[in-house]
Amino acid sequence: MRISQGGGPPGTPSACITPPPAPLPRTLTLKGGFTVLDPQQRRLHDRARAQGFADLGGCLRACCQQQVSLAQLASELHTTSTVVRRLLDTAGLTPPPRQASAARRRRTVTDQHLAARAAELGFPSLQDYLADRAVARRWPSTSIASELGVQPATVRDRLDQHQLPRQRATIRPHRAIQRQTACWAAKRQARLAGLGFADVEGYLRVRRVGQGWSLRRMLTELQVGSAWLKDQMHRLRIP
Repeated sequence: MRISQGGGPPGTPSACITPPPAPLPRTLTLKGGFTVLDPQQRRLHDRARAQGFADLGGCLRACCQQQVSLAQLASELHTTSTVVRRLLDTAGLTPPPRQASAARRRRTVTDQHLAARAAELGFPSLQDYLADRAVARRWPSTSIASELGVQPATVRDRLDQHQLPRQRATIRPHRAIQRQTACWAAKRQARLAGLGFADVEGYLRVRRVGQGWSLRRMLTELQVGSAWLKDQMHRLRIP
């Protein structure tokens, strides 16, 4: 048997004529479930875990259920609203409506104000304050609202939230109203006398007609309510 120069049997091309076979493409085969996280996703995932969630997806779902705004969610994750919206789209989640998010923000701000006011009055929580005023002292919602500096509807809502009873305001006796009205009238008359005027008409003729004082300036000097002074000006036909 003859041997060719290429080292193979007769008829086999030499190595210089036949190129080496092309290398096969490298492949990586993984079995089982896995998730590939880029640096940004890994950072967001870690941030979600720091907020108390199992993963980023759980954080997104919970915030949508609680109607957290995109801006607030982005702030908690230390990213932008654009990134948050893209994450929600990828996860198939619908962001909360802006109206709902705005209402939730207003409620949060109001709750913070109420808690701070309750602390100023010496109560550890708003619930303790409401229990004292509504249950122990049986204050009506209007009185509680006046002390807290909010609307009565807000007080009624928080009473319902904490399952506390509402108290209705009692009707003031007619004599008590008369005594209060007479007391206010006496104070106004004493103020006018101290300024050198016999009655409100003489005061208005000088201050408003003669000197051209503004309503605000007269209210400051007289220390009366705006509605009462406007009613007196209308009655006396003084513009």
